[in-house]
Amino acid sequence: MQIMKLSKLAKKVWWFLGAYNTINNLPDSVIYADASGYIINTNKAATKCFNIENTELPLRIKDIIVDGMNVINESLRKKCPVSAIGKSEDREFYIELNAKRRWDGYFITIRDVSKLTNEMNTEKQIARFNGEKNAMLSMIKEDIKSPITSISGFSKGLLDGIGGELTEKQHKYIKIINSNASDLYTYMDKLLEFSCAESSLYASEYLNFDIISFTKDIIKDYQPIMDEKKLLFNFEYNNIQNRTIYADKRAYEGIIRNILETSYSMTEEGYITLNLDYPNEETCINFGLSDNKQYIKISLKDTSSGIDNKDMRGLCDPYSQIGKGKNNFMRALRLGTASILTKRSEGFIDINSEILQGVLYNIVLPIMKDKNE
Repeated sequence: MQIMKLSKLAKKVWWFLGAYNTINNLPDSVIYADASGYIINTNKAATKCFNIENTELPLRIKDIIVDGMNVINESLRKKCPVSAIGKSEDREFYIELNAKRRWDGYFITIRDVSKLTNEMNTEKQIARFNGEKNAMLSMIKEDIKSPITSISGFSKGLLDGIGGELTEKQHKYIKIINSNASDLYTYMDKLLEFSCAESSLYASEYLNFDIISFTKDIIKDYQPIMDEKKLLFNFEYNNIQNRTIYADKRAYEGIIRNILETSYSMTEEGYITLNLDYPNEETCINFGLSDNKQYIKISLKDTSSGIDNKDMRGLCDPYSQIGKGKNNFMRALRLGTASILTKRSEGFIDINSEILQGVLYNIVLPIMKDKNE
């Protein structure tokens, strides 16, 4: 009997003298409980976490942790922290518990992870909401664009004199309406294209096509704009041996159009060069390309004013560009779409730039030889 009293006294001396200051100031909760699960001592963090400051001991572990003793035994058996649910009056919250045997009881450390868990749940909810939003926009994109097309078309008709001659003031206002409608259409078109690329409803179109002819057809759509800006455009593909590839044609078109639009919108003079080639050894090493796949490398170089180093972060993320100006946001929408489509095609994209040195876009996409070969 005397020995048991001495043992109990030794525990109290160890707690209050040997480790009290250190344990009491730890950010995690620390509890010492006896073999029956009765709480003997707690530090400040545990008192606050479980709101037991004014509670008279003895309390038991099961009073503050759901299925407390089983959780402790699980931690002892696994020799690592385990997840559990803490209780404090009417509140339950997630905790991480780690238990060690000491003397004839348990030394328990507890971390409140409810905030982290809530943040993870919030992130999942946001991701789900974002996916549902993109799917919705994909389904109603034509309904959104149709009224804008009407405004643009009818205002252009009025400017062309279909409704009769306009006064100078009428012509001025109708011209503003037409210009703003055109800008709004472009803006909504890029926003909806990005949403569709992100959406779970995106449908790949894998088929055989002539990559050279198809790329030339895309370039024709932008040639008048580049001619108007007096930009020299070069399309190089001399090393391509097999023009027919098997790839996601829809994604390829979206990638080429968006990097072209980004490039000519940023380039006021000089040239734009688009090159199709096979990846060299250095490119394969840089992108970690496997040997059992064939790839094609798309490179676009321009003489634009370039992109400041501080603007490179978030270059392909429209969400991070909100509030940074219309031009930055439009650029991020285009490059964001190109980036998403590249990833959907299991490819790689890399963008390098320096101020006054132009921009170099490198995109590598996997391809398969024509199945009919």
